[in-house]
Amino acid sequence: MQILVPENVKKVIYTLEKSGYEAYVVGGSVRDSLLGLTPTDFDICTSALPENIMGLFEKTVPTGIKHGTVTVISGGIPIEVTTFRTDGAYNDFRHPQKVKFVNDLKGDLSRRDFTVNALCYNDSIGIIDCFNGIYDINHKMLRTVGNADMRFKEDALRILRLFRFASTLDFTIEKDTYKAAINNAHLLKNVSCERIREELIKLSCGINPAAVLPLLNTDCIPGFKSNSDVTKIPSLPKKNNLKFFAFLHLCTDNISDAISFLKCSNAFKDYSLRNKNALELPCKTKPDIKRLLRLLETDIFDILCYKSAICEKNTEEAIAATKEIIKCEEPYKISQLAITGDDLKDIGYSGKEVGEKLELLLENVIINPDLNSKDKLLYISSN
Repeated sequence: MQILVPENVKKVIYTLEKSGYEAYVVGGSVRDSLLGLTPTDFDICTSALPENIMGLFEKTVPTGIKHGTVTVISGGIPIEVTTFRTDGAYNDFRHPQKVKFVNDLKGDLSRRDFTVNALCYNDSIGIIDCFNGIYDINHKMLRTVGNADMRFKEDALRILRLFRFASTLDFTIEKDTYKAAINNAHLLKNVSCERIREELIKLSCGINPAAVLPLLNTDCIPGFKSNSDVTKIPSLPKKNNLKFFAFLHLCTDNISDAISFLKCSNAFKDYSLRNKNALELPCKTKPDIKRLLRLLETDIFDILCYKSAICEKNTEEAIAATKEIIKCEEPYKISQLAITGDDLKDIGYSGKEVGEKLELLLENVIINPDLNSKDKLLYISSN
């Protein structure tokens, strides 16, 4: 079976082979190609040592040279090229103490996490499958390469990756692999919160985010809990922020604490807390929707979709009304008022009275848009 490899990647493989080295695309790009998916990036493994790689290409970056990885810029695109290696002992449940460069492809593949990620390919040889990864792909099965308990004790992040792939690929987990993952779930305390966050984002945007529920039942991630409503997340629009917010809102006791624990960006924190507050507000009438618009702006469509998909509320009328308000430019924020703070100062308001009065005027206009003229608002303000 032939894998479609981009020309810039083929060029790197050809250059390495021409110089007498083995070189293959490896891992996710092969797996995704076999699944009929479009790979997002292509990693290369090779028998060439890092210094050999850097000597063969004009533009390289020693991104992970200690572990054998050199980034080659080919056709303007960065491609990670890594020397065949075996890993030494792991002392922190995350990283090997040292790595050994080898000239053995199978030895390199044997250190990888799951059989479906231990496949490699080039055009001259085709697919190399040392651990029955194709069988597992055909059976939609996730299985570790070698002993599952040992794989997870080496690197606890593999536990989260397992459930992330179960979600994104909609694969089942082989029984011994599943058992070892659950038994070693406590080791996730050794994984950085940033890495946990990235895995949870990908997982929540997958086909089957409910795959992670058995893991959450182990209390391995502080503040997270199992919630069957995550089965509804895939019906949300394909927006990472919305799906991750939904996951956190459903599966944490306190979304603010979870966001802090995971070290999410300030932008995502603001987005999530506004959404959380909006969920507690009504959206039945036009004034309701204008108040939501003021809080959320165009993100209002995210929360209306959430109410529809997760809360199973009919929001069709609310969505139509929102679009009408935006199209007709009906005012819902102070900057849209036909009067300004300076106008209020001219008729005697001062200090915090100005802001308070603008809020009251906006509420009047939200209820009755026809009041939004300078004369009318000045009249109301003077009486």
